[in-house]
Amino acid sequence: MSDSLLSPAGLFSLAGQVAIVTGATSGIGLASAEAIAAAGARVVLAGLGDADGAAAALQGRGLDVVGVPCDLSDPGAPASLVRTAQQHWGRLDIVFANAGVALGEDVASLQAMFDLHVISVLRLADAALPVMADGGGGLFLVMSSLSGLRGNKAIGGYGITKAANAQLARNIAVQWGPRGIRANALSPGVIATEFATPITGDPDAAHSRLAKTPMGRFGTPAEVAGTVVWLASPAGAFVSGQNIVIDGGTLASD
Repeated sequence: MSDSLLSPAGLFSLAGQVAIVTGATSGIGLASAEAIAAAGARVVLAGLGDADGAAAALQGRGLDVVGVPCDLSDPGAPASLVRTAQQHWGRLDIVFANAGVALGEDVASLQAMFDLHVISVLRLADAALPVMADGGGGLFLVMSSLSGLRGNKAIGGYGITKAANAQLARNIAVQWGPRGIRANALSPGVIATEFATPITGDPDAAHSRLAKTPMGRFGTPAEVAGTVVWLASPAGAFVSGQNIVIDGGTLASD
């Protein structure tokens, strides 16, 4: 059964594919880049942190990745990432637009978050989708958030931008589906990463959130990365236009 499409090796293989992951130097992005590479893909690992160091660590495990320090607030950065994938491996099949930031509630912060979560993702789509479509299609995945599906007391601006980028993913699914592109969004709840320490590191905030989470714990980066591999692989080949919630049941809770 090992060679069957219905075996795990067949269903979840990314062999021969090329991916770009942004925001990939830590947390969910780094875990996803590692999982994609472990499933057989070659990965451009991009981020503001030590992209070269993160890539070197994965290369040390035998994974085929290249690190690219990248500030997506630079309008030219998305096209540069696509060129890097083409120069190294001659194709592009998977894009995970994961870079994100949580800022304040003032107008300037909202603008900065909208620029990163929506405008930079649109620029990345504009650069990547024609290349992906010409190569036969692929997956364009956007990191949204549970905060884009609920009202928020403390991170309302963040939630607004995340609701918008989920809509961008749906639009891409409709516009590019005829050319073999699948587009989806991910909406995690609280995942135990440095990004989430304002919640996980505050006993009162952590207690309040866990009380609203049926599974009674925070998620892990690996649990999100597994969903990324599923969506990029043959197992997810008919999933498009969706916003996948990964939250331990929080959204469904009364």
